[in-house]
Amino acid sequence: MPRMKINDISLNYEIDGKGPVVIFINGLTMDVNGWYFQVQAFSQKYEVLRYDCRGQGQSDKPDTDYTQEMHAEDLNNLIDKLGIRKAHLIGISNGGMIAQHFTVKYPEKVGALVLVDTCSYIDTLLEMIINAWIKSTEAGGSALRYDVALPFLFAEDFVKKNLENILALREYSITTDPPKPIINLAKASIKHNINDRISEIKAPTLIIVGEEDILIPPTYSKILHKKIEGSKLIIMKNCGHVPPIEKPEEFNGAVLNFLKEYDGLLGS
Repeated sequence: MPRMKINDISLNYEIDGKGPVVIFINGLTMDVNGWYFQVQAFSQKYEVLRYDCRGQGQSDKPDTDYTQEMHAEDLNNLIDKLGIRKAHLIGISNGGMIAQHFTVKYPEKVGALVLVDTCSYIDTLLEMIINAWIKSTEAGGSALRYDVALPFLFAEDFVKKNLENILALREYSITTDPPKPIINLAKASIKHNINDRISEIKAPTLIIVGEEDILIPPTYSKILHKKIEGSKLIIMKNCGHVPPIEKPEEFNGAVLNFLKEYDGLLGS
């Protein structure tokens, strides 16, 4: 996979397809492979850009404090170097937080926005969960972190039907998500709070959340929906925190149907 030098770091990225640009932004412990079920569906019509944020996947993992604003700036520098003037953004969980910061700072570079199982701020209970992830990572490394985080990620029915694959992903995650970068990413997410500015977002916005999301429950998505004028909200039934993996066909259909209305914005 290609890498792009962005100031003091290099970011790993992948581009598929041709057409208007759609950028996928990873969740906290994801890498570009987390969007596997989206690539074929979206690349038939769009140029699909996936990338690993600093601290993720094959991108550099500097041992410094991260912020969501820093991640947004990394994305801005990446698309500038790739010659991308404007794109649709799709961000899940931590990636949705980054997408919000990017859209507020660079509204002219965003066509339509899709926020998936994310929030505009970290409230008390969510902060406690993320802190538990940090402490488990410090105590038992990536293996314990995965075990502690897993019950928060998927709907129960999905876990029952896919337990063998989920456990196989555990080994992959242990290999690709070393402890310190995950801790740095998690600490950045705890500091996320753009709630007072979220109403500044004027891009057409679709908000998607799993009805059974334990980690970032639909309450957070309803706040986003209320504050972003004209936004649309979809609550997916029998789905947890990761709709692109749990219900890829339903997710892809909803997002593609939404984006097609706003492809003309990318030429404006």
